[in-house]
Amino acid sequence: MTSWLFIPALIAAGMIFCGCRRGRNPLWVFLPLVFFYLGSARADLEMDQLRERDSGLLEITGYYTEVRGSISSIADEKGVVSLTLKNNRIRKMMKGKWEEVFYDPPGIIVSLKECEGASLKSLGIGQIVAVRGEVQPFSQARNPGEFDFKSYYQSLGVDFTLFAERIDIVEVGKSPLLEFLRKFKVYSKTLLYRDAIETDAGIFTAAVLGDKMGISRDLKDLYQKNGIAHLLAISGLHMSFIGLSFYKLIKRSGAGFWGAGLVSMVLLILYGILTGASPSVVRAGVMMCLGFYAACLGRTYDLLSAASLSLFFLGFQSPSLLMQGGVQLSFGAVLAIGAIAPLIHGWLGKDSLFSGSISACFAVQMITLPVTAFHFYQIPPYGLVLNLLVIPLMGGVLCSGLGVIAFGSLSPVFGTAAAGTGHYILSLYEILLNIAKEMPGSNIILGRPGIRTLVTYGGLLTGCIFIMKLFSRVEKEAEKNSIDTVGGNERIPEKGKIPYVGKLLFLTGFYILSIFLILPEPVKGLEAWFLDVGQGDGILLRTEGACVLIDGGSSSKKSLGEYTLSPCLKSLGVSVIDYAFVSHGDLDHLSGVKYLLESCEDIQIKNLYLPYHGRDEEMIQSLAALGKNRGACVRYLTGGDVMKIGKLSITCLYPGKDDVPTDVNGESQVLKMDYGDCHMLFTGDMGEREEQLLLEKKKDLSLCEVNVLKTAHHGSKYSSSESFLDAVSPVWAVISYGQGNSYGHPHKEVLERFNERNVTVFGTGMYGAVRLETDGTRIRFSTFVDGNRNHGYNVKKEKE
Repeated sequence: MTSWLFIPALIAAGMIFCGCRRGRNPLWVFLPLVFFYLGSARADLEMDQLRERDSGLLEITGYYTEVRGSISSIADEKGVVSLTLKNNRIRKMMKGKWEEVFYDPPGIIVSLKECEGASLKSLGIGQIVAVRGEVQPFSQARNPGEFDFKSYYQSLGVDFTLFAERIDIVEVGKSPLLEFLRKFKVYSKTLLYRDAIETDAGIFTAAVLGDKMGISRDLKDLYQKNGIAHLLAISGLHMSFIGLSFYKLIKRSGAGFWGAGLVSMVLLILYGILTGASPSVVRAGVMMCLGFYAACLGRTYDLLSAASLSLFFLGFQSPSLLMQGGVQLSFGAVLAIGAIAPLIHGWLGKDSLFSGSISACFAVQMITLPVTAFHFYQIPPYGLVLNLLVIPLMGGVLCSGLGVIAFGSLSPVFGTAAAGTGHYILSLYEILLNIAKEMPGSNIILGRPGIRTLVTYGGLLTGCIFIMKLFSRVEKEAEKNSIDTVGGNERIPEKGKIPYVGKLLFLTGFYILSIFLILPEPVKGLEAWFLDVGQGDGILLRTEGACVLIDGGSSSKKSLGEYTLSPCLKSLGVSVIDYAFVSHGDLDHLSGVKYLLESCEDIQIKNLYLPYHGRDEEMIQSLAALGKNRGACVRYLTGGDVMKIGKLSITCLYPGKDDVPTDVNGESQVLKMDYGDCHMLFTGDMGEREEQLLLEKKKDLSLCEVNVLKTAHHGSKYSSSESFLDAVSPVWAVISYGQGNSYGHPHKEVLERFNERNVTVFGTGMYGAVRLETDGTRIRFSTFVDGNRNHGYNVKKEKE
């Protein structure tokens, strides 16, 4: 029941069951069980293989490694050439000798940024090469919302990256066909960038050749946030256009059905290989080939049958592919167009204005809405309308891109002329997207919906379909019972018939209701996330009515805000941070907060609290200016300040205005959080001197009631002194540090002090993000990397 092929097995079973109901042989009803067990067996085998690959990768990580394999692809991204190797054999250097490793990864990526040996021009697809260098495993998600590079690349059959120091060609023979396709792609890309302006060329290259490297980050974000990013990737829309163009051209040249179909299939397969053969390309290619085959046989082409067969092939090849958002969106769109859109189209009326386009767009939006929310955490509500406007024009963009390649090979003048149509269409796209971007509610953060929400949504969608079927039946009955007047020229108005505008309003209302259904649920009690930000600090507190961020920075993750903090907040459904505290002016405590204020328009910070004693520092002043520009209320926090948000209370204990810190770490705000019987102490990077100064005030600060300690300075031995720990006497401690950091954090002296006092320690470097949940009485911890397994602290521990 937990098989990754459970869904496609059910789809296949459902198809066969429907066939039985239509009069097919009852013996076919047993086939669903066969599909189910085949899927389960294949998924179990895949899991075993993944575990073996993880074990093999662990064996070579940290060693100087040699990989011998066959080049299957060559890519050039911003001057850095990378190869994909298949059929690999691995050796590692052990005590000055090469030792064979019994680990055969299906694929690896080799980076040739700084590499000796064979020249890059001499490399080609099909050659066997020997590469030596350092192994770099793909990163695994360690926080909510983070992209899991490891799972993504493993689903594509790639296990790690090798940063090559040397490459040698073992066998010089190249694959003539694949090498021709690669060179043709490079040649076509050169023509596109020569004859079209740079921004247009980047989109032409993505839409025609499947290479998105030339699209700027800002343009990608603009398309993504408005819900039309699918136009930048090779998908069913592109493959259908290209495939049908092949078929029509060959048919007009005089070929018969079989000749045109077979040649078109071959050309489509070659085009798929040229564009990179992504899962969506494979899906579209299989479906188009089946369409050509059906045309050759004179049989009816069934969209859902073709989609199910391509899903089965992809799932059997790599079951983990089915967990990727892009695959789910691709097949979800086909399901919507094949099953839901015809029903809506028939209900709206096939002769009604734009009913076909509206039906298709609405169906796709409703099927893909929960998938988009689950994987990307936000939706553009105007995407439905935008897709209605931009999709019909995409054929012009594809024609323009193909024209640049075809005519540009004859003359740059012809190529530039061919780019004109696409340029004006893309300019229109940009105008529409910028208008939509400025409209209120242009992007709604939904968070990752839970199982209960997804099931409820499925029930609501089923109910909507049932209502439309019921309305259709009522309308048909009304039409049947309508009678002609005596003259026969007029008809009595049909009772029960809903006007076209009313139907559109119904669909719009259902769409809005669906968005409200997926909106994040309020937090019960208090939830605290101690994020794994690498070498730094980042704590997120959430209650029923507020969200609080305490620090958010890293010195080891350069893009912390973009790839960790922002996705985490969005996955939890956070669009507004009510209070953001920055303990002091070090980069490893504020870099992510700076990103939110400077570059993240989707998340708002209402109140920004900065350290009083750091108000003259450049970093703090820069942060204050960014906060004011974004409309945040900026305050400088000092000892004695108290913030109360419902049941949550946060008090600044240190430093006061009269305290004189000796360095930046000494400026760290010490915050005490109280929520019922849960009391947490956040200490920033305070040192032993500041701890002693704080202890002098302990009678007024109730330090003895603290049961959760956020360990100071990432577990440095120069903090968390014995006298301080004795005074605070925490039950649990959380240490925020980066894996393999150069500082040696957490220091063993600190861990020994905690061990002597029976303090349970959670480290982000080991467990990833650490989650605390409390209702004000009970406290429960769980960790992210090991699957959110509870650590058994469901009942509050009393201090001895």
